[in-house]
Amino acid sequence: MKCNFDFEDIIKYSENQLSDEEKKRIKEHLDACEKCRRHYGVLKFTESYAKDSSLVSKNISKNVMEAIDMNRYSKNKKFWASKAFYRAMPVIKPILASAAVLVVVIACVANFDNFRGLINNTSSGGSNPTASNSSPQNTNAAVMPESTKSADQDPVEKRNITLYFANSNADKVVAEKREVEISQDTQIERLVFEELQKDPRSADLHSAIPERTRLLSASTENGMCTLDLSREFVDNHPGGSAGELMTLYSIINTMTELSGIDKVQFLIEGQKLETYIHAVFNEPFGRNQDIIGKSASEIKAEVEAKSKAALLAIKEKDMEKLASLVHPVKGVLFSPYSHIEPEKHKVFTKDQVKDLLKSEEVYLWGEYDGSGHPIELTFAQYYDRFIYNHDFANVDKVAYNEIQSYGNTIVNILDVYPEGKFIEYYFPGTKPHDGMDWASLRLVFEEYNGQWYLVCIAHGEWTI
Repeated sequence: MKCNFDFEDIIKYSENQLSDEEKKRIKEHLDACEKCRRHYGVLKFTESYAKDSSLVSKNISKNVMEAIDMNRYSKNKKFWASKAFYRAMPVIKPILASAAVLVVVIACVANFDNFRGLINNTSSGGSNPTASNSSPQNTNAAVMPESTKSADQDPVEKRNITLYFANSNADKVVAEKREVEISQDTQIERLVFEELQKDPRSADLHSAIPERTRLLSASTENGMCTLDLSREFVDNHPGGSAGELMTLYSIINTMTELSGIDKVQFLIEGQKLETYIHAVFNEPFGRNQDIIGKSASEIKAEVEAKSKAALLAIKEKDMEKLASLVHPVKGVLFSPYSHIEPEKHKVFTKDQVKDLLKSEEVYLWGEYDGSGHPIELTFAQYYDRFIYNHDFANVDKVAYNEIQSYGNTIVNILDVYPEGKFIEYYFPGTKPHDGMDWASLRLVFEEYNGQWYLVCIAHGEWTI
């Protein structure tokens, strides 16, 4: 049956330009239509291929890709979906790379004067007069400026402090270590509060203190730190119960990291308020350990460790070990291709996984790409064809939460597992086949009761 679906909608979907309702409609169509799914796969493949060819840093690469915007400026979108495009990729790739370099050169020339001015300003000790309260240039008011320091002034001491910032989901505060300079004249409570107003170093974290909030005074007595804040702390808060908790416990947990502080009492311009939007606000707050989450680097390290253990178990066919890593509630799903279909693909519990290699039962794993014939194999046969068909334990490329190759199909791993993290073990293919014999093993993990468990083993390869 001929598909009359508007290809422009697919392009907008790939560029994230649609509403949630339109995205849902497009996704449902892509799941059902093989032709449009291949077209979308081509768009994603093109973007991925071009990014691989970048000869500059990640930040510049991002700007270049946005400038080229291949999907938007394509005049003949049917060309992108044709089979000829797949064969032309080895030629197109260096052209794209050259175009990227040209754009970077033009951008550098256009911005040279600004760049030179920035260097001169920095070398002369100039500061940014428009810096906001949350800017890294914000300095501690208790420390005297450089021009007023005398030769007999107390020496500056470097100290590590722990700050808590809100995560992207606004459900946890996450610790970030920072080195600061203090002297005998430094009020540590004020310094810490002002550091907390600055942007965190991690892109996954956010300062939760409302804009233009001023710390009017700070004092600590008998284990209680009293912070008197300006009215902006209340008036400029964006609202929401989750946001309130992030704001309050970002401050409370940060302050209680300091020696001698167990609780925090808030005042607004010298007065106690009954409530802070929704939260009871007139009593001292103690530390909340339950709201503390893990940093992105901690999560990455944990997932990588679990994935390494799972891959070794797969390679050695140690099903007991593999079963111990399987999600205790969801089990583990096996997907023969990059496009995961939970309603079609097999799911086994951790107890079932233990005996899979011994089983002679033939399972239906999905459909073969191209022919559409059912994939009917024992687990041992499926293992050889769709799990460990390459020595993935010794590949050169291992990536965290990053797809290495799309082929011409939709890789929907993050749609199916939006809260998950995955490790991809990538075999790039061989020159005689123009790299189209690439293969991937993707191990997906989800957190449960503070631990990361295996929920999906997905195989990836070039599909017809």
